[in-house]
Amino acid sequence: MSEAALAASLDGWMSGLAEQQLFSGAVLVRHDGRDVWSKAYGLANRSASLAATVDTPFNFGSIGKILTHTAIIQLAEAGKLSLDDTVGKWLPAYPQAVSRTATIEQLIGHRGGIADFFGPAFAQTPKSQFTANRAYYDLISHQPPLFAPGEREQYCNGCYAVLGEIIAAATGVSYETYVRDNILLPAGMTHTVFAPPASAARPYGRPRPDMDLQDVSNFHGAAASAAGGSFATLRDLAAFNDALRDNKLTRAPGTAAILRADAPANGRATKRHGIGGGAPGVNALLTSNGSWTVITLANLDPPAAEAPGSAIFRALAGPSDRP
Repeated sequence: MSEAALAASLDGWMSGLAEQQLFSGAVLVRHDGRDVWSKAYGLANRSASLAATVDTPFNFGSIGKILTHTAIIQLAEAGKLSLDDTVGKWLPAYPQAVSRTATIEQLIGHRGGIADFFGPAFAQTPKSQFTANRAYYDLISHQPPLFAPGEREQYCNGCYAVLGEIIAAATGVSYETYVRDNILLPAGMTHTVFAPPASAARPYGRPRPDMDLQDVSNFHGAAASAAGGSFATLRDLAAFNDALRDNKLTRAPGTAAILRADAPANGRATKRHGIGGGAPGVNALLTSNGSWTVITLANLDPPAAEAPGSAIFRALAGPSDRP
């Protein structure tokens, strides 16, 4: 299929999803480091009738966790911390004694047992107070753990908020400053920020299935955490993927660890890997095998971006080799 035919096919399908209110956002397809097709659909701001564009910043949800993971690997490579270090080593005043025994590796792997910040306490706290990762950390650190470290694996936003404060403790600067200076700028992510800019897509969701779409900004903190919630454009996320896979952010073994490759990569990392993010009015997917890359960003509830993004990637890169 020619690039023109591919673009026409993808546009026809995505236009149909947008007409059915199943997608509102932007899509980018890259092949061998070159943009093949990109397009935006729907409205970034419904009250202002502002159309989404391929340069609109979207909340990319938990894709932000890979930025935190990358920061940890950088610091481990520099000898500033070890994956075997405990929470207690870096945050000795952490209020939950059992959680002080959790290792950095357990936090990365969602085996730390840290409480999630989504819950009654978060819902009852004015979202304007969540201006940095430290605020999320302060919330979860005073909640009892869900289980003892290593007891089981359970998706853990709180684990990444703790990782963010370990990064701050190990570097002497805030989580946000470290990530900006050592990941965003080196990768060329010039439009990625922790708090929503005026041009950002606003989130639209249905708090209950029987409700109409509404702006659900009040479900989100004023800024992101180390668990996710930052804002980026399609091409900024593509720049991160390229920088990571070309070992510009970490050495090859570190890149392999982040992408969960079976062996250290040599040259450009080609491990098939996808990471998504979802929250009220937010959905995002970055999936790549080093050759084909598909990024979808949506300002609707999941699976608005993940469903079409996964389908496009499978069609282009073939089915996964996993059983």
